[in-house]
Amino acid sequence: MNNTNWDDFKCRCSGISKIMADKRGFAPLTEIQKVEMKDLEEKEKTKGLTGPQKDKLTSLYAKRELSKQIVLSDTCISYLMEVYAWETRGMISFGKEVWEIDQLTKGKLMEEESITLISVHDDVLYFKNDERIYNNYLSGEPDIFLGDHIMNADVIIDAKTCFDYPGFLQKTQEELNPVYDLQVKGYCDITNAKEGHVAYCLVDMPESMIGDYKRKLFYKMDVATEDNIEFKKKWEIMERSMRFKSIPPSQRVHKMPVQLFTESERQAVYDRVKVCRDWLWKFDEKYKSLNLITKNTVTYS
Repeated sequence: MNNTNWDDFKCRCSGISKIMADKRGFAPLTEIQKVEMKDLEEKEKTKGLTGPQKDKLTSLYAKRELSKQIVLSDTCISYLMEVYAWETRGMISFGKEVWEIDQLTKGKLMEEESITLISVHDDVLYFKNDERIYNNYLSGEPDIFLGDHIMNADVIIDAKTCFDYPGFLQKTQEELNPVYDLQVKGYCDITNAKEGHVAYCLVDMPESMIGDYKRKLFYKMDVATEDNIEFKKKWEIMERSMRFKSIPPSQRVHKMPVQLFTESERQAVYDRVKVCRDWLWKFDEKYKSLNLITKNTVTYS
């Protein structure tokens, strides 16, 4: 087991949303609550408050004070357990995303195709990044950049390869996923890039996967040969649903801009990383002492 220096812990950009998740009861005031508190304060100065209004103002003050405490959420601690397992023993978590094999496989095998599609769509030559990048608090591996080097990037793009056409269409109707938003914000913070985007792409299924699906369908239908009429009908639909080059590039890329960190947002992330470092030191000490007992000298008569 490694003796890790937890002061060197850097949050992966994909994990920023996890460490920033607030523990229930410790979340900051919402914008609506801030307005409500200000209105009650004004009423207190001019007209005075009713009993229920006084109680409400008191509870808002209490919530504001409570939110100043940084208490790590279960989501954050779960992420730190993954960090600890990897840093100390090189082990990973077999969570849901690990088992989504087909989705992950397509994304990895067709990454170059997605980069080409985005470049064609934007009429700009983007480059694939192969480096893990760092600053003092964050680390990550951006997908695509524009510039002479990843650390001098002008634009960072995180490419998300959609699995099928309905899935891509669904993404065009959704708000930007907060997890991806923070992830790209982190990439831009490390590189000082001026722009960040999340780009959903619709590219063909890899030929190896198309062949696998054809074999699976053949065995599932339990037909004698691939010339079976029913098999050919179903396979025609499946294959058509895995190839997308008949769709114009402009209808196969959905780019969503990401706003860069404000100074207060950046500082909040950095402060949370510091708290996580302290937590990891304490957990490390506690875990290493797990089940340790003092051996007493036993006298047999």
